[in-house]
Amino acid sequence: MLNYFPNSSVTHGMGDQFRPFAIQMVTKMGFQFSAMLIALLTIMLGSGAIASELDSGLIQGVLTRPIQRYQYILGKLGGLIILACTYATLLFSLILVIGALFGLSTITSLTFSQIITGWLLYLLLPVAILCLTVFGSVSLKAVSNGILMIFVYILGNVGGMVEMIGQYVNNNSVIGTGIFISLISPFQTIYSTMERVMVPSSGLAASAMSGASLSGSGKPASIWMFIYIVTYMLGFVILAIRKFSRKDIT
Repeated sequence: MLNYFPNSSVTHGMGDQFRPFAIQMVTKMGFQFSAMLIALLTIMLGSGAIASELDSGLIQGVLTRPIQRYQYILGKLGGLIILACTYATLLFSLILVIGALFGLSTITSLTFSQIITGWLLYLLLPVAILCLTVFGSVSLKAVSNGILMIFVYILGNVGGMVEMIGQYVNNNSVIGTGIFISLISPFQTIYSTMERVMVPSSGLAASAMSGASLSGSGKPASIWMFIYIVTYMLGFVILAIRKFSRKDIT
């Protein structure tokens, strides 16, 4: 892409101007695809984590041991978080290494602070998905939960698109709809914040790539939105514990 498009008939002679745009586009696509991959992998890991043991009856043998039900939920969630974060860290590191090997300025110019902040936000995405997915695993069958979680994840991407469109057309109703959808599914907010940290726009690329995203993006998230996201995560963990504590597993 970096070598072909500047020399194509459409962009002939725009090599120096087009290259910053192409580098940002390639970097964003890499992060977007990897984030989607991590999200789907996380849903696959968590959707049947508890539901499959309930269906098979294995849960009865597990709970005969001297552990409380809340400990079982927290243990499952903790193990899944470790596994998902390990995969996410590996994928995040590969993107940085590949970008550095190809000399992408968006990667080589990153500061240590940007990398750490971006990495933590990148890890927050699967953790947030797991909090919701584990609640779904207590309440639904594995397949139903997986389908529902994929729908909720995609809904967040739609919310980002709706909010971005609302800003372009300057329509507060459309913007409000996008924000409401993002409250139901805040995963795109986490990703877009990470993307803003890792791929800050500048120069020609800034105007060309402003707001550009495969899944849409609105204004930068405020600290209040992240307080909401933490509350969202804790709320679903508490709901999962309460529902499982009352669940008849006989």
